[in-house]
Amino acid sequence: MNTLKKTILPLMAIAMMALAACSNDDNEDSYIYVPLTPAEKAEQINNMQGTYQGQCFFAPDMYYLAFTDSVKASWTVTASDSVITINNFPMKVFTPAINNLEMKEAFSNDSLQTLKLSVYLYRPWGTSGPLTNAYFNAIPKGTEQLKVTVPMTFGTEVKNTTLQFGTSFRNAFYAEGAFDNKKAMYFYMILEKISVENGPTYYANTMIAFSGTK
Repeated sequence: MNTLKKTILPLMAIAMMALAACSNDDNEDSYIYVPLTPAEKAEQINNMQGTYQGQCFFAPDMYYLAFTDSVKASWTVTASDSVITINNFPMKVFTPAINNLEMKEAFSNDSLQTLKLSVYLYRPWGTSGPLTNAYFNAIPKGTEQLKVTVPMTFGTEVKNTTLQFGTSFRNAFYAEGAFDNKKAMYFYMILEKISVENGPTYYANTMIAFSGTK
């Protein structure tokens, strides 16, 4: 739990402050939103580029969303294509939201997948001038936006399994990310449902969070 407080909570506060700024200034007639310039985006993604080591936090109890469990994780940000690549993605972090025993076993034993996320940098509403931190949306890349299909082993059979991600969770959390310009990064991933080839579709409605440094 101490690790959780030292890593995920400070960056969560950064992301939440960005959302709060947006909410508080929605009705400010005097504020004129100015998006990031191409030069600002280039500077931010170049600062973010590198390989990160950290934790993937997940909630065993999906009702309370208590991020008390975690597994080691690493990912790389490349500036040329604005992509986060997560190698050896820990699929088992989704198992608390899965009731189907065969599917739960398949996800528990799979750590060979590679997931890629597009980075969309933005300026939080209500801010102006240089930003202390970088803010972004992390959108999973696949055959379709937010939809990723990977081969997974169910017993002795390999089946294509589609992960459908979302941009919001219970209208309270969003697929936000933050980089504090001091090598620390934090971002959410929100899984809505899982569809197995020639098999069932399971609505997971779960959220995980990555936090690490380079």
